[in-house]
Amino acid sequence: MLSFLKSCWRTSGKFRFGVIVLAFLVVLAIAAPLIYRPIVGDVNPARPGAFARWMPPSSDHPLGTDGHGRDLLTDYLAGLRTTLQIGFLAGAVASAVGIIIGFFSAYKGGWVDSVLLTFTNMLIVIPSYPILVAIALVTPELGITAMALILAFFSWAYSARTIRAQVMTMKERPYVELAKVSGQKDVAIIFTEILPNLTPYLLMGFAFAVVGAMVSEVGLEAIGLGPSNIITLGLMINFANGWGVYSMGRLEVLLIPVGALILIFVAITMINRGMEEYLNPRLQKVTTEK
Repeated sequence: MLSFLKSCWRTSGKFRFGVIVLAFLVVLAIAAPLIYRPIVGDVNPARPGAFARWMPPSSDHPLGTDGHGRDLLTDYLAGLRTTLQIGFLAGAVASAVGIIIGFFSAYKGGWVDSVLLTFTNMLIVIPSYPILVAIALVTPELGITAMALILAFFSWAYSARTIRAQVMTMKERPYVELAKVSGQKDVAIIFTEILPNLTPYLLMGFAFAVVGAMVSEVGLEAIGLGPSNIITLGLMINFANGWGVYSMGRLEVLLIPVGALILIFVAITMINRGMEEYLNPRLQKVTTEK
């Protein structure tokens, strides 16, 4: 996997751009408490009423305060941190479940494949967004982990079906047949012969799962149906609309979280695009000619 990523870094400017932007945002999210702790101390960033409402930018509050009396810089940093946590955790869980189910469904075949494929297809056709809305309505105090697990439950099926299709073709390769003849067990063949060859596709699937989870989370929060006890970029968008920042002349309150989300999505898209160009020389040639 490391050699694949190094090759993508050397050959694709899009991949390098995406990695640099995403790395900057991740480092900023990790360092967020160190940045906003001097402003709010050990107070929970989500707690309202810590300061006066709508204070202008100053040395104490570089971006001013919001309509709930919270420091806006703290809001954005905490929101970026939480949104990335939810996205990456949900993406990791969805990818892990998709890998396990997709691999065993394709490799074992027979009734195992039929049962797992039927369950996967059922989950794909079920409209997930209304269910997420209903869950958000009855559980308004979800934490980061619970929110990520719920989003992962509705997104692993796409990864599982994609991985199953790849494994169905790979399990017929000569090196897999040789491993079977040599007496290797199924689990060993999956993790030593097939999995390493699917690493690029798994990385791209993980990236799409992260984006999908973040889009779902932001969509719920933006309409006011997500957890109200944690700050996310989606919740900041919802607050900005409710405060009427357009008429107040404070459009930056809305544009900053929207811009952060756009940067995240562009960065992940560029990373995926760079990996696709490396895996598909024909696509790389077309891109270069343009």
